[in-house]
Amino acid sequence: MPRHTDTRLSCWAIKFENVFIWAAAVTRKTSPRPSIVEVARKAGVSPATVSRAFNQPGLLRPDTLARIEAVARQDGFRPNRVGRSLRAGSTRTIGLLLPTLTNPVFADCFEGAEQHAREAGYSVMVATTGYVPATEARMVQGLIDHQVDGLILTVGTPARNATLAALQDAGMPHVLAYNESSAHSFVSVDNRAAAREMVGSLAALGHRRIAIVTGPLAASDRARRRLEGARAAARQHELEPLGHLIMPAHTAASADILREALAGPAAPTALFCSNDLLATSVISHLVALGLRVPQDVSVCGFDGVAIGALMVPPLTSVEQPSRQIGATACAQLLAQLEGRPTESVRLPHRILPGGTVAAPAPITRPTRKSRK
Repeated sequence: MPRHTDTRLSCWAIKFENVFIWAAAVTRKTSPRPSIVEVARKAGVSPATVSRAFNQPGLLRPDTLARIEAVARQDGFRPNRVGRSLRAGSTRTIGLLLPTLTNPVFADCFEGAEQHAREAGYSVMVATTGYVPATEARMVQGLIDHQVDGLILTVGTPARNATLAALQDAGMPHVLAYNESSAHSFVSVDNRAAAREMVGSLAALGHRRIAIVTGPLAASDRARRRLEGARAAARQHELEPLGHLIMPAHTAASADILREALAGPAAPTALFCSNDLLATSVISHLVALGLRVPQDVSVCGFDGVAIGALMVPPLTSVEQPSRQIGATACAQLLAQLEGRPTESVRLPHRILPGGTVAAPAPITRPTRKSRK
């Protein structure tokens, strides 16, 4: 016996102006929306006149338009723009797939993309993966099922990515944000070059033992590229081999891993974190371990999130223009939808000075007591 459909678990979209946030929720039957026929009957006009009131209001007499609008407001009538868009072959909605919205980097990217889309007359539907690569395919399929015209995505890694390959084969317009790929259009910064520059600045301050702190590399090609750039800089400046501390999560450090890495005389004097949220977590654990930043250990991040400037001391970081990344990715996608050629873009980064990095403390060696 089939279940009632008034309380079933399904995917739904919540619309706030031009923004859709896709989530799992229990949907329930609501009272039906008033139809265009009912509005026409109450306003004493034809359904075609009601349609013109919402699509070509300039064709109507002001008193007729005012009467229709008054009835529509009273009855809660809204024109079915989705149906009209589908009949036109386009929903004027784009999908945006991000790892999370709790990280300010991706929230800024979303705002940049949404503002650009809104100004172009498009809506944005958002889905998140929680940094779980296996979730990507399911979320992308869900966005496609909602009839989006194209996609902006941040995936774990674009190399040998089945979801991206399927989009390519299907001819679905898409642009990567933050990822870098030779096979797909993307908007990013040069992660390797940015990491080389940061490690070079640490070396210039006198740091010889540096470790990079990341989450699992399988879920972030950005972290992997930053590791590669940092290692290249360590070789270039003839530093000791770069340490690599892999944390269980991308934005949360492990006190046990830090305690073990910083024990002994060969401990790193600087920790370069692959993102700013991870850097703030590292600093919190270091303070709990009784270490001072930057007097005992220097810490820097990657992203340049606004909250880093509010820390005491302010966080030293590589700043990337996340809002511009989102806006540029949206512009690239809309160009694809219009059939215009596009090229991948690397936007500029910069080192954001702060107070969490300083020259390493001088090594104090015990002095021999002079014989009497």
